[in-house]
Amino acid sequence: MRKLSLPILLILMLSSCSDGDLQIETIDFDEGSIQFCDEGQEDTETTLFFKINGDEVLILDLQANLIENAPSDGTITSTIDSQSDLSYRLFSDDVNQSYFCDEIPPVTPTVIEEITATAGIVQIISSLDTVNRTTKTYNHAFTISEVTLVNSLGESITDQTGIDFGDYETDVESSVALVFSNFDSIDINACDTVGETTVLTKVLNDEYISLAIPTNLLANVVTEEDTPREADLSESIIFKNGIARVAITTDSVCSGIAASELENEFSTTGGKVSVSTVASEPNADGIITYTHTISLSDFVLQDLNGSNAGTIVSYTFGEFATTS
Repeated sequence: MRKLSLPILLILMLSSCSDGDLQIETIDFDEGSIQFCDEGQEDTETTLFFKINGDEVLILDLQANLIENAPSDGTITSTIDSQSDLSYRLFSDDVNQSYFCDEIPPVTPTVIEEITATAGIVQIISSLDTVNRTTKTYNHAFTISEVTLVNSLGESITDQTGIDFGDYETDVESSVALVFSNFDSIDINACDTVGETTVLTKVLNDEYISLAIPTNLLANVVTEEDTPREADLSESIIFKNGIARVAITTDSVCSGIAASELENEFSTTGGKVSVSTVASEPNADGIITYTHTISLSDFVLQDLNGSNAGTIVSYTFGEFATTS
């Protein structure tokens, strides 16, 4: 972070010079990182952030529901004063995190001066940082621009150069750890059939699951109870969970996401796929809808590095409909 240097409108101390000019001071927040309460429970609901430098603190009270565990589509913005709040405090002595986070703040140190920003723009860029079989981590980079600060005397100054406030990380369980339950409400879409294989996929923000399945497993034929059509997962019949660094679409998955855009991908090295099919009554045009329930069992996953990502005993991929 750069050094924030502003006139005494930040410090509000009168110079001892006889001309009475306001003193020029430097506020340095280069060291340290963003702090917040409930550390170790980083999540998207956190809104109070602060940077401490000895007896000085820069405080950001962020607009709620601004951070998401997903890559941002461009820059997320929030207006200071009407949506988010920014303030600077000077204390009588060094201050620590407990002053802001304890249920009952300590009596000392005391606030000597507080200066509130009356204008400015908070800018956040969210991006995927890392992903493994248990956790996805997102980084949220905060910058603040066009800040106008007003002291208790009503004097103001606008900093046009911008403040690099720092980075904040949030974690969420990976899809593998959730056994892909986060995809339950997503409809299955089919890519074009290639040869004897149909690729089915679900897309959720920056990741997808897909299944390359023999087309004959989706035949418009009702299966007997407890006797689904089955096949072993192999090099050609494969389930994947890919996590990209950008938001993706069904079209981009069907076209093939470039390896350079993938943060990680989990794919099967074994297991079984089964399909149970039921049929509707013919509609007014005589068309019958066949609903195929697709399930996977005892499937082993590995990541892009070939490391074992565990075995999942059973998972229902979803329902896919075809018509006669």
